[in-house]
Amino acid sequence: MQFNVLGGIDLNLNDITNYIQSICENMSNVLDVDVTLVTNDLVRIAGTGIFREKIGEKISEETIYYRVLTDGKGCLIDKEIEQKCSTCSYNKECKELADICTPVMLDKEILGILGIAAFDQKQKNNLISKNKDLTEFISRMSDLISFKLDEMYKAEVKTMNDLEKEAIENAIKKYGSNTEGMKNIAEALDIGIATLYRKVKKYNIK
Repeated sequence: MQFNVLGGIDLNLNDITNYIQSICENMSNVLDVDVTLVTNDLVRIAGTGIFREKIGEKISEETIYYRVLTDGKGCLIDKEIEQKCSTCSYNKECKELADICTPVMLDKEILGILGIAAFDQKQKNNLISKNKDLTEFISRMSDLISFKLDEMYKAEVKTMNDLEKEAIENAIKKYGSNTEGMKNIAEALDIGIATLYRKVKKYNIK
């Protein structure tokens, strides 16, 4: 997470990897499949089973995750009948028989992809036969992750606003609130004079 006074906040899923890992592990225990999450730059940051060993690796754009990332829709992939699987350069290395993936979104932005995978025929049959229910369940887990990140975002916005207000108040004490003083404050805080006046009004600084 990065934030700066009078600047902005840059939040992403890497800020809550422990929480995401716990979600993946709980899902895996309930569904008896392996679970993983990749970010919108296709880096795996959480996973169970075989995926856990690959945390930190960047996955190929040929995977289902990239498709979900580009079209924003969850989907089921059956390796046996999926045409793109047969032409994928990783086809022989890929041990997954089926996948269900869904986007993790916040404010209409796709932050990552949450997915479950079947590695044997029993798991595959279960994924396919319960596709609708499983997709809804994964979507709810995706929403939980988004909610957690949103909570953190709101907390950091409050923290940043407090710091921003304090920085302006301290600068006014140092430079004064007359026209020349406000110009000096804007320059010291590296913001425009109009922006400074808006923030003074926003925080009701006297």
